[in-house]
Amino acid sequence: MFETLFCSRAVLRRHREGPFSAERAAYLEELAAQSMARGTLLHRASYCLCVAVELQQWSPDHCFEEEEVRVLAAAWAAKRVATGRASAAKWPEAQFRFAAADFLRSLARLRLPPGPEGRYDREVNDFIAAQQEGRWPSAATCRSARWQVTKFLEYLEQRGVALTALIPADIDSYFLHMAQRWSRNSLRTSAKMLRAWFIYCEKQGSLRAGLADAILLPRIYRQEGLPIGPTWDEIGRMLSSTAGDDSASVRDHAVILLLSVYGLRSGEVRRLQIEDLDWSRDQIRIVRSKSGRIETLPIEPRVGNAMVRYLRQARPKAESRTLFLTLRAPHRPLSAGGLYNIVRHHLSKVSPPTKGRGPHALRHACARHLLSAGRTFKEVGDHLGHRSPDATRIYAKVDLPALRRVAFDNLGGLA
Repeated sequence: MFETLFCSRAVLRRHREGPFSAERAAYLEELAAQSMARGTLLHRASYCLCVAVELQQWSPDHCFEEEEVRVLAAAWAAKRVATGRASAAKWPEAQFRFAAADFLRSLARLRLPPGPEGRYDREVNDFIAAQQEGRWPSAATCRSARWQVTKFLEYLEQRGVALTALIPADIDSYFLHMAQRWSRNSLRTSAKMLRAWFIYCEKQGSLRAGLADAILLPRIYRQEGLPIGPTWDEIGRMLSSTAGDDSASVRDHAVILLLSVYGLRSGEVRRLQIEDLDWSRDQIRIVRSKSGRIETLPIEPRVGNAMVRYLRQARPKAESRTLFLTLRAPHRPLSAGGLYNIVRHHLSKVSPPTKGRGPHALRHACARHLLSAGRTFKEVGDHLGHRSPDATRIYAKVDLPALRRVAFDNLGGLA
């Protein structure tokens, strides 16, 4: 496993010869089988080596408490700060603690806190299955809903509250507790998903009626969720910066064109297969991330030329039929983080640091460009794969030149 992750001989030797090498390799292979991204695997490998070195100081039969893991993580993060490899200890400590706990759990050397576990697993599984057949066909939405519901149920378990004995005050207490760390948008998402969970439980008779109505959604202010992203001129400069002949530039040029010309989401680009390109009809097949619908779009000549160039000159020879692959062996489909880093890297060259540096920023830029060119909301929505015109209408709010023209026209001579 180490051979597939590390190219440097010194790093490879350090991981091979380090303590618990067989256990660490088996753990990483298990994560790789779950399609974990290469970058995440590299981080996990480093964390596991640090934990393995620490394990040498403990007896072989010692089972760690959560507090001991927290102390190890705090000490490790403090060293990162002291050596200048981290500016603050908060996130390094959290990441190390999660990775260390997961590795120790795989070694059966983590003592889990007492208490019932999986008490509502069957109900949650049935709820997710029902929602996936109806309101939430997206796998990502279902994963998010499962996490939100499980988080709420864990809170109830910690407080010793049974689901059948739940009252509105318990719900309010949960959201007050989470409001210390979550934004209003996160609280709103949680509230919507828990409301769906409560409605389901009420229909099943496992929850008293009326609790779903007790969940009040936090107010989200109108200007709070405005989409952001680069200007169309900045996208042009991004494409100019990827006009080189090296493999990375050729691949990144095609990726940025797909994201900006078609306004595709990250997953829609990463899921593209070679068979999705129908050159005889000049069409490209897209599977929409949110709805799962399959759409066929015409291949714009400039985008088509970029993809042909990528296939002929830059795409590694690999068994995978996924269109965009990593450039270093072992060649794998791009992960979400990998695609984000591609866009962030090139966008940082042409615009100052701002919020919204990933692939979705190019989708916003595409929508605004089409609206400023005179396209209707219906046309832009169809282009982006929106099911509701409300999802498209928000882009008009950030077309500042158009808003100024409207204001000046309305003000007349007062302008």
